[in-house]
Amino acid sequence: MGSDVVFNLAHTKIAGLQTLSSNPSAVKVLCLHGWLDNAASFNRLTPYLSGLTHSSIDLAGHGLSDHRVAGSFYHLWDYALDVVSILNLSNQSTWLVGHSMGGAVAMIVAAIAPEKVRGLVVLDNMGPLTAKPSERVSMLQRSIQRMAKHREGRFARYETLDDMVGARMYGFTSLSREAASELVERGAILTDDDRWGWRHDHKLSFPSPYRMDEEGVAALISEIKCPALSLVAKEGVYANREGEAFVNARAAQFPWIKLKWLEGNHHFHLERDTAPMVAEEVRKFIDQN
Repeated sequence: MGSDVVFNLAHTKIAGLQTLSSNPSAVKVLCLHGWLDNAASFNRLTPYLSGLTHSSIDLAGHGLSDHRVAGSFYHLWDYALDVVSILNLSNQSTWLVGHSMGGAVAMIVAAIAPEKVRGLVVLDNMGPLTAKPSERVSMLQRSIQRMAKHREGRFARYETLDDMVGARMYGFTSLSREAASELVERGAILTDDDRWGWRHDHKLSFPSPYRMDEEGVAALISEIKCPALSLVAKEGVYANREGEAFVNARAAQFPWIKLKWLEGNHHFHLERDTAPMVAEEVRKFIDQN
């Protein structure tokens, strides 16, 4: 699992879990989780990264990391700034492993800071979600209206942690009770009324004010020159014919990428039955590159 760590950046504090190698020149790996998850998303991957210096962070607004100030949105490029700032704390280039939204962030960082990224692994993700230019006004309108109505303190509370686990099992994507428990343990907080609530910033659930278009994403991907591996879950977010076509189209935009479909759901790296297979592919790719 690793030990607690805090990265004190100029603009925020980012918490995480870290396992340091006794070898100061060991390969470094930084893991970025998905939307509404936290650093515990990589608990089952960590044992397979022995001998490496491995960190998994809570992205801003998640887990134990600072929230953005009131009135702020959570843009992918803001996460990219956080990650680049962490990478700048070391002179050594780092492997990025990103799941879901964290995969999109990792891809952005690999494109804009190539000298800091030794290699890239994305798990059940093929880059940022997009929108057509004609959709941008209505998207921004919805997002601004929601932010303007936001009031702190209005969020779901649960009588027990087990209730939270049950809720997390059937969220945006379904996952097992065991996997959900890993995320809830780090993502829950006891409230003043002795009930449980989510640690994450509730502004994270607001609609995005802006999305890139496909041309912009293609330009971004074309700048990723490091070794790249994409592992896609057969029962994940791309588990249909349209999803498969999307994955193949995005993969074709990379200068070079290894693409592989594996058994499992969207959290195949955290589920007990499928995590070893995912971890083995990740470790093998790192060792070979």
